[in-house]
Amino acid sequence: MDPFLRSPYEMGFTEFENKGDDFGSDVAEENDENNAFPTKARDNNEHQYLMGETIDREHQDKIDEGRIADTSMDDFLVDNDHGVSEGPLKMAKGLLTTPVRKLWAATGFAVSWNTIGQAAMVTMVCFVAHLLYQQASSSSDIRRPEFVNHHPYLSSSYYSSTQSLRTLVETEKLQVKRISDKKPLLEKEFKSRLAVVRPFCEFDAEALPTTFEVWNQLAPCRASAIDLDLGSPSTRNKTDDPDRYFDDVTSEIMKDMVADVFLFYSQTFSENEVAIKAVDTIINQFNEPGGWSQCFANIYAIEANIPQELDLYIPSAQEELYNWVNGPNRQFEAAFRIIQSGEWGTYDGFYLMEGDSIPIKNNWLDVVLSEIEVNRPFAILGAKYNGDKWDNFYEQIPLSLLHHINGNAIYNTSHALLERLVGQLEVEAPCPYNSIPYDYRMSQMVTEGALGTVPELAPKIMLNEEGENITLSDNTESFGKWWDQHSAATPFKETPVIHNYAATNLIPRHLGPEYIIHGAKLYAPWNPIETKITLVIAEWFNNRSDYLLNHLDEKDHPFSEVIVMLPPSVEAHDDYDNMTVIPTRAQHRSAPDFMDLCEADVETEWFMMTNSYHKVASHVDLMFVPGKFKPVVPFTPATYPFCFKFPYCKENVNLAQRFNPGHNKVALDFDVVYHTPTRNDFCKEWKERHGPEGENMYKGRRKMKAQEGKIIGPSGPTGTSYAAFVFREKKDGMYKFTDRSLYGARDPFIKVFAKEERLDGMSEENRARELSRNLTITDCNCKAFETQDECTNSGLGCVWRPLFDSCRPPELMDGGQPICAVTESPTMAPTEVDPLDITDAPTTAPSKAPQSDPWFASLFKSRERELDKKRKKEKVQAEKEQAEKAKNKGGENSPEDIEALMRGDTLLGMELDGDIDSSEAASGDGSQGSNTTQTSDGSVEEKEEGLTEKQAGGESQEANKAQA
Repeated sequence: MDPFLRSPYEMGFTEFENKGDDFGSDVAEENDENNAFPTKARDNNEHQYLMGETIDREHQDKIDEGRIADTSMDDFLVDNDHGVSEGPLKMAKGLLTTPVRKLWAATGFAVSWNTIGQAAMVTMVCFVAHLLYQQASSSSDIRRPEFVNHHPYLSSSYYSSTQSLRTLVETEKLQVKRISDKKPLLEKEFKSRLAVVRPFCEFDAEALPTTFEVWNQLAPCRASAIDLDLGSPSTRNKTDDPDRYFDDVTSEIMKDMVADVFLFYSQTFSENEVAIKAVDTIINQFNEPGGWSQCFANIYAIEANIPQELDLYIPSAQEELYNWVNGPNRQFEAAFRIIQSGEWGTYDGFYLMEGDSIPIKNNWLDVVLSEIEVNRPFAILGAKYNGDKWDNFYEQIPLSLLHHINGNAIYNTSHALLERLVGQLEVEAPCPYNSIPYDYRMSQMVTEGALGTVPELAPKIMLNEEGENITLSDNTESFGKWWDQHSAATPFKETPVIHNYAATNLIPRHLGPEYIIHGAKLYAPWNPIETKITLVIAEWFNNRSDYLLNHLDEKDHPFSEVIVMLPPSVEAHDDYDNMTVIPTRAQHRSAPDFMDLCEADVETEWFMMTNSYHKVASHVDLMFVPGKFKPVVPFTPATYPFCFKFPYCKENVNLAQRFNPGHNKVALDFDVVYHTPTRNDFCKEWKERHGPEGENMYKGRRKMKAQEGKIIGPSGPTGTSYAAFVFREKKDGMYKFTDRSLYGARDPFIKVFAKEERLDGMSEENRARELSRNLTITDCNCKAFETQDECTNSGLGCVWRPLFDSCRPPELMDGGQPICAVTESPTMAPTEVDPLDITDAPTTAPSKAPQSDPWFASLFKSRERELDKKRKKEKVQAEKEQAEKAKNKGGENSPEDIEALMRGDTLLGMELDGDIDSSEAASGDGSQGSNTTQTSDGSVEEKEEGLTEKQAGGESQEANKAQA
């Protein structure tokens, strides 16, 4: 029988020849018969071979298949002819080879079933061996190399806990025994050694390996160890020449200095398998040839051993919990002591490089090492805050925060001043000063020593468990001695290599000479080819928007078309072409101005809105998610500190929650990039809910005015309601919403006609009266200056930011007077006494001296809130008179009421029972967020401007407390 056609169950296997004489002879005889084919015929019950005749293969396949299927388990285990068990080997070969018999038959090759069975068995043995190896490598009983039981590795539980035998074996070979291509780096005595410490905690352990991917894309150094001639002397210029290019560094830097990597876990490795596996991945990558590992000599895994319950970082509790930032504070102290101890080697210092410190250029390690050499000696070498999200409240930020070096910096562990500062941090661990992040706290110590300014802490943190105030020790004198001793040597230095953006949204044009950025959120700029955006301008006259249009071509903006919304009585310009090259057309309103968001006839897919009292910013930095058109839209959290303290904002959120209950994001109208089809759907539902002109917005609530007070809110659709609709319809995926209290935002439009905006909304009588009182608003805004000349020569002390092409206010001493002071009274006193300002009796003097507000209260002040406080007492006294007066008026408002309303001098202290007569006051656009004054209730500008101030204050408070 042809071996290729025979069933494997009939084949003889030589392994069984020695089982017995009878069995062996029977097998031999059967093989002889098969070899005699085709001269000998064999007859049985199932098939027949005839001399000189070839059986059809397909027919034979069917016969064998039926034979195998009909064979019982007993027949399978026992030879039918001899009654002898064929054994497990034959069974295995049969099972493994039968399924592929047809495949081999189709090929036409004559292959022995015996060969196939043996190959299959070898494959199975290899597979089983692999499984056993994997199980052994994951077993807690793996045999670890001896080095894990010796210092310094013994001090880290990683080496005794990891289940990756491969990682330990390769570490022993390449790092402990130094059998590596990097042997020169490992054995040479270098002038200086730097520890690059990568801290991580429990919640970011899993993502840690991904932070090293950019290291392969942007090589840390110019040359690997094997490319360096470490035996020749260095010729690099080491002068302190101020005209030098800081990044003019060659690979020779590594002849004098070398760096090691430390993976630094905040807790204990043995208690977190995720942290162990993350480190396994990174060390295995380091042990592979090539890549970023060629720029470092060693890699180690160390731990801070902070108990899990104390490894805290809770920014939301920074005003209440004294140890909200205990985790980063204790981890920094541990890093300092571990590197300083010399247990893992002798280092001059360490670079604390968190996971969000991202290299953006090649050879960044070379440049860092060069900066260390040039700037010696120093205590801390790093970067202050380089972003612009603090500019709205720059004057209110303490000097210690403005000038503190961010924690992602290079620390000299041998510097005496830094030793004192870290020791003080350790002493303060159980006290309220632990509520300040370590880098900011060290800056506070230095500022207190240099200027005598004692920092103030949140009031709740200053209370003990019994609710009594905690008395802190007076360290001003000690800090002063430290500073006097070390100030001459400039212990804190900045380097352009590192830029600290502290969670600021950026696009590539904002980047400067830096090699490493910390805390930046990088997005793509708008693409004018793919992105068509219309600008809608709300106008009330025919020439107020001329300034914006005449300067539009000077700006860097994304707008492909402009629509000017005009009242029906105002004629449109016929010379828009002379103002701008951007196609511009006028549209006359068929509805009130506060409906412009819904009424604008936009033809492009996207559009933005502003009004004629603004100009387009020099750079409209619209941001998009890289690789796709997904606009970045800033929002303010709808919380009490940021929103609910202000009636307009609170009402805005209440109206938005009619579309999406639970909506908690305030999107300012001028910040939103509106999607036109989605806008159409939103406006259709808005009109169905509130009426074509919003006449039903507050229906049913006016009857509750006596209990609620004056309703202060939007008159029409807003960006916040649009955002609520987008979230409800599950369309938020078309946007990237970012928290402006954390990441900041840049205004696409800048107000240039603040005084005119206020006066334009008044009647002629009230306007004349306002001018006679000289109650004008002084334009005092550094952000309004668009060129370096205008900024520096403003006379306000403004400072130009070249990276952002923007102008910011100057810094002030703590408690100093801002250049644009906010007061309860107008900037200039009236020239004559106004009879309406005379009260029946003087205000009752307080029974005791008022207490001063805490330092952070000023960050949340606005004119609106001050007026509220002033009139709160007056309202109690005048409540009966006002009610009687309102009753006598019969629902009509007097000119005095309208005037006071337009001035914004009365907000909660007055109720209006009727609608404002359009002949007495022009109705404005109540939907324009922070950039609109003219509203039916006269409060939009103050309210939303109050929100803007509040946002600024909230960001400042966040910045003061959360610079970890």
